Order: sequence, then structure tokens, then C-alpha cells
Amino acid sequence: MKFSFTLVLAFAVIALSAQVKYNTPVLVDPEVQQLLDRGEECLENQGNDCKRLFLEAIAYGKQHKVAYMDNLYFQLGRYFDVRSQYDSALHYIKRAYELADKNDPNSAYPAILNSLGANHFRLGEYDEAATYMLLTVEVLETQDKPLHLVYAYNNLATLIGLNENYDEAIKYYKKGYAILEEIQDTTLIAGLASNLAIYVKKTDDFQEARKWALKAIELGEKYNRPDAYSYGHYIMGTTEEDLDQSILYIEKAVSRSRVSQNKSVLADALDIYGYKLSEKGRHEEAKKSINEAIDLHIESSYNTGLLTAYANAGKIYYNAGAYKASAEYFQKYEELYEKSLSDNNKKRVNELNTRYQTEKKERQIAQQELKILKQQSSIFYTLLGGALLVSVLGGIFIYNRNAYKHKLRQIRQEKEIAILNSFILGEERERNRISRDLHDSVAAQLGAAKMGLQSIPFLTEERRNDQLEKTARLIGNLHGDIRRIAHNLLPVTLAKEGLVSALFEFVGEINQLGILDIKINNQLSADFQIPKRNELVLYRIIQELVNNVIQHAGATEAAIDLSDAGQQLTISVSDNGVGFASHQENQGLYSIRERSSTIGGTFSIKSQEKKGSVATLTIKTGMEQQ
Repeated sequence: MKFSFTLVLAFAVIALSAQVKYNTPVLVDPEVQQLLDRGEECLENQGNDCKRLFLEAIAYGKQHKVAYMDNLYFQLGRYFDVRSQYDSALHYIKRAYELADKNDPNSAYPAILNSLGANHFRLGEYDEAATYMLLTVEVLETQDKPLHLVYAYNNLATLIGLNENYDEAIKYYKKGYAILEEIQDTTLIAGLASNLAIYVKKTDDFQEARKWALKAIELGEKYNRPDAYSYGHYIMGTTEEDLDQSILYIEKAVSRSRVSQNKSVLADALDIYGYKLSEKGRHEEAKKSINEAIDLHIESSYNTGLLTAYANAGKIYYNAGAYKASAEYFQKYEELYEKSLSDNNKKRVNELNTRYQTEKKERQIAQQELKILKQQSSIFYTLLGGALLVSVLGGIFIYNRNAYKHKLRQIRQEKEIAILNSFILGEERERNRISRDLHDSVAAQLGAAKMGLQSIPFLTEERRNDQLEKTARLIGNLHGDIRRIAHNLLPVTLAKEGLVSALFEFVGEINQLGILDIKINNQLSADFQIPKRNELVLYRIIQELVNNVIQHAGATEAAIDLSDAGQQLTISVSDNGVGFASHQENQGLYSIRERSSTIGGTFSIKSQEKKGSVATLTIKTGMEQQ
């Protein structure tokens, strides 16, 4: 019996800006330049082992103590990246980062930042990738390096899109595409077209996706960009209703990827090729294709692609009737998903982008306020010049002051909208999590239970009983999953008995697992009432703080303290963990601070390395109770 699944697509192309020429080329010794030129020629053939040339350049640099060692290590890192050896690439590019002159606009620093982000992405380390990618954009937006900026936009868009913020990703891709059209550069334009095709397809706008896919095929052929050509056919195949025609498109993607010897692109193409063959009923060919894709992803440590391959392998083996192998692949998918793309990781990546946009608005506000002060000072001194101009200049002053104040209000509103968008994204992520729980857990188990029941009439008496027992266990698990999903939406105890009782239930579940010993110190007055409208927000904040302790603090004990003074509620969460330096405060804590402010609360955290942390939330309840 064939099972229907949602197709998991591969992710868009991450690009390095290593190939981009600097505004002022890095000056190197003639002997080094000769080695680098030979290395570039060698890289044109995927079969060549070129690292010896780059290592010789580094050895020369060390011997002569040259000032451009960052560039030499960067070039060696790029060699490993082109060969899809991402662990090695990251090792040498980190060394380049340590040596780079961050204040020299003509150094390799922006390209190094971009490459760090790209390689962390490929290894599935999305927090680190987001940090470096946003820093790359921030640096390049102050420099006149449009092509470098396009590479940075491309990579940031790919990461944001991977975290399901598709509209924001498409916006960055289109900004990069517009720059390339303006400067008439063909370096990345085919790749951007293919990435736009991939993410427009994720918004279910198949007609627009096919337009970009055809553009990618055309530009890939014109400018000899096999990756874009392959991904263009890839998207044409996944949006084609006719299965035979779909397979033909994807066969072209596989064929071109084999010729170009790009392992990551070939693995993505083989992944989807296997899925389509499975739909056609060609199960053995499908299994061979998906296994080759998985091997290529593992070989290159490309965890982002490996995630999709595991998911599609589970579906391919399920359709082939190999249920045990199917379950094993789904288990591998779940484990890798939790490691790299869990809801918390997605939230942190999207919050990094939101925080970056918010801080950008704050800088604009500061600049506008400075302009107002300068304008006021200028007008003040002009007024002293003569009484004859008082009325005219006074009118100008009032007009300009009002105009600037209007501009300030507008920027503040945009900042508030940016913060509001972060909450809307949070709600959207919660909906996606619920949808995924229902689809991946409930729907899959229902399908398996249905198949088990349908097979009973065809089994012997002994096997019927076994099948009934298996199906009963499956339905029992299903019942538990549905209760868990419902409980996560709104704990029953919170709705019926309030925040304190819900916290005792939550803490009791954690204590039973033995991963952390948590105590609740309830010092609230007997007549103190927490406003109902705030209880769910407070519960979620405390949940997140406890989860942070479990995941990051390395603590053995924690405490939740609740107290009141007058009409002020104080909640603190403390632990005996490793603590952190104040400058290491992460994006999750920033999100908690923003959520606290929506209910009129203030949030602070005190921590020292190796001395634990204390997070405190205070909220005045008088206004709410009235």
C-alpha cells in the first residue's frame, strides 16, 4: 500500500564570496601570487588535489612573516569548501578570522565572515551561521562592495528561509538580484534565480516558481553555472504534475550535477530523484538513488541536505513496504532535526534577524535626534544674527522641528512593528509546530494503524492476535500524543486552577525525569490575585527560562520563587549552573524581555561564570486588577 507524504525539498544554494575580487586586490609576493594562480587553475577541475599549492603559499608566508596570512588561510579554506569538505574548510577559515584586520575595508574580513556563516550553515550550526551572516551584512552595508553584499544577502536569505520565514528570504534574494542587474554582473545571478525558484515554490506559488526556474536554467546555461542549471530543472520537476515529465526534468539535474562533480548539488538532485522514482513504483531504483544521496551528504558533512534525505528515505522505504528501515530513517531525521532545526533553534535564528532590524531602527532614531539638535543649534545661532529674520527663521525652525518629529514617530512606529512582527512569527511557528505534530505523529500513526487493521483478515489466527496487540499499542501511543499536543496548547491545570498550580504540575513532571531538581518557593499572599489575562504569558516565560537552564546551564538544582509586595508580583528563576558573562546574553533572553514588556513587566538577569544565574520578572498588577 503506497503512503502519501509531503515532499521534502532540498535547501537553496549557499554561496561563498571568495571568488569576488576585492576593491583593492590584496598585494602578495610574486612567489605567493604564482602559487595562488596555479591553485585557481587547479580548482577548475574537481578531480585535482590542489591543497599542496595553498599549503606551500602558507609556508612561504610563515617563513617571511607576511602581513596577509589571513588571505592565505582563507584561500586554503575555500579550497576545502569547493571540495565539499566543510569541517576542514571551517577550521582554516576560523584561522583566517583570527588573523584578519577587521578595520581595513580592503582586507578579506567581509569574505571571511561570509564564509564562516556559509560553512556553519552547511554543518547545521544555524545559531552560529546567523550571527556571522548578520555581521557580514552589517559590515558590507557600510562599504562600497555591491558584489560582496549580494553574496551576504543570498546566504542570509537561505538561512532565514530554512527557518520558514519565506517572505523575508525572498525579499533578500530579490534585493541581491536587483543589485546584480544594476551592476550587470553575472557571477551569482543564475544562483539567485535558482534560489528564488526554490523559496517561491515553498510559498505554493508554482507559476512564479517555474518562471524563476526557467530563468535559472537559461542563465545557468548562458554563464556556465551548472548548480543553477541543475536546481532549475529540480524545481521544474517538483512543480510538474505529469510524473513522467517530472522525472525527465530531475534526470537532467542529476546528469548535469554528475558532470560538474558538485557533491552537495548532486546529492540534492539524487534525493528528489529517488522520491519521484518511488512515486512511479520503481522502488529498488529509488532506494539506490536516496542511499547515494545520503552517502554524499555524510561524506561532505552537509547536515542541512542530510536532514531532507533522511525524511525522504523514510517515505521511499515506506512506499516499498520496508517498514523497519522506514522507521529507522524517520528516527534519524527526528534526531538530526532536534539537533539543528528544532523550534527553539528556528526561533533563535528569526529573533537574531528581528533584533538586527530593530537595532537598525534604533540607530536611525539616534541619528534623527542628533540631526534635530544640530538643526536647533544652527537656527538658534542664526536668530542671534538679527531681529529682522526672527519671524522667518522661527517659521523654518517650527517646520523643520515638526518634520523631524514626524520622522522620529514614523521610525519608532516601524520599530514597534518590527517587535510586533516577532510575536506574529512566534504565533506562526507555534501553528507550524502543531501542524507538524499532527502530520508527523498523529497522521503517520493513524495511517499505520489503518494498515494494520486492513491486514488482519488476511492473517492466520495466531498472527491476527499479534497484529491486534500491535495496533492497540499504536493507538495507545496515538492517544498519548494527542493528549500531549492538547496539553502543550493550554495546560488544563492553568485554565482551571491558575498559575501556581500549573507550575507545580510542570515542575513535578521535570523532577520525575531526574534531569534537574527544581523547587518552588511560593510566598504569595493568600488574597493575592494574578490577572487571568497575564497567566499564560507568565507560564510560557517561566517554561522558557527553565528550558534554558536544562539546555545550557549544566545545573543540578534550580528554584522558582514567587512573592508579592503591595500590587507588585515578583518571579525569579535561579540555578547553580555554569552561568555566563553579561555580554553573552542570547536572543532567547531578548525575546523574554520583549514578551515581559507586553504585559507591563520588566525583566532582568544576573549571572557570573561558574556561579549560576538569577532571572527576575516584576509586574505591577494593580492596573490590571482594576
